[in-house]
Amino acid sequence: ETLQRIVSTLAIKNDEIHNFIDMLNHTIKNVQVNSSNAISELDEEFDGLYSILDEMKGSMANTIQQEEARKIQALQ
Repeated sequence: ETLQRIVSTLAIKNDEIHNFIDMLNHTIKNVQVNSSNAISELDEEFDGLYSILDEMKGSMANTIQQEEARKIQALQ
């Protein structure tokens, strides 16, 4: 009888452990998906920021070149 209770308890604990492992595996998959999504969003954000900075660089370079031309013309 005692042995039967021990075996029954071990079987229950084994099921609990397997359920816990399944829960952990599910959590790991969710973390991986969430991380992948966060990285994709970060990539998009940085691409957008880089594009804006590149446009600003072109605009500022153009302004500097125009100022240079104006000053050279004034000096001539």
